[in-house]
Amino acid sequence: MKRREFLQAVGLTAAAGAIAEAADAQGSKVSADERTLPVSDRGVVHRSDDYQALWQKGYGHIGRIGFLSPGIVDETLSTQWYRMAPPGVTLVRTSLELKDITVDEVNDAVARTEKAATALGQYKPDCIIFGGSPTVAVPGYGFEKTVVETIAKASGRTAFSAQVAAIEALRKHGARKLALATPFPDDVNVMVKAYLEKSGFEILSIRSSGVAYVDLMRTPLQKSWDLGKRVFEEAKSADALYFPGAPQPCADIIEPLEKELGTFVISSMQASLWKALQTIGYNAPIAGYGRLLRNAA
Repeated sequence: MKRREFLQAVGLTAAAGAIAEAADAQGSKVSADERTLPVSDRGVVHRSDDYQALWQKGYGHIGRIGFLSPGIVDETLSTQWYRMAPPGVTLVRTSLELKDITVDEVNDAVARTEKAATALGQYKPDCIIFGGSPTVAVPGYGFEKTVVETIAKASGRTAFSAQVAAIEALRKHGARKLALATPFPDDVNVMVKAYLEKSGFEILSIRSSGVAYVDLMRTPLQKSWDLGKRVFEEAKSADALYFPGAPQPCADIIEPLEKELGTFVISSMQASLWKALQTIGYNAPIAGYGRLLRNAA
């Protein structure tokens, strides 16, 4: 495919013209056929207006969201982000190098926060999310304020905690009695439960998927669906189902579960995206991923 045809195929007619002008200015031997724009573009498949924005402004032209991710390896975290996020909103991720969900690993990861925030700040994201529920629950209630202040000072960027984003989302929708479906071991679940109770929630049921952290990213949605339904049904009178743990695969079952259970459903990654979009001033509704994003406006 010739250059002119390629640019037209992706809707970049203006770009074809710019390249032609540049070729003329540099005395290029690009053929006239490659440089000449058609009088009509009938039959040409165009990309959306977003493609033009990407051409002119880059992938993060709406917002670049920093993420201090506990886990050393990322797969389902960013996959779910890009399934839910509007085009033009990117994830600027770095890692706190957590290799497993244990108390010692969490504490070690938290100790690396300031250094990671300093490095991430050099890339100038529009804001920074401090990822994780265990990363605030293990150090104890109130730590979320301290760590966000540390991140903001080290990076020079606005920051917030993913756990606090989830709490704000739950409160916004009047949820007080919760069912929790987590990817954490039982000892960490105890700490997460205590943290949420100190935040004003009643935890009626909490269960772990029982999946090892290294296997979490290969977990099928069916397992998260079954876990969510089970924990919500055990709770009996919960007014929300919450999936903490950003890598836990669940973004695409949030809306179906809301319809199936007749309740409000959120996940850590979804709530973090919701809060980040608020922070950068983006308030258009996002369909397909639950009430929180659908009613964002």
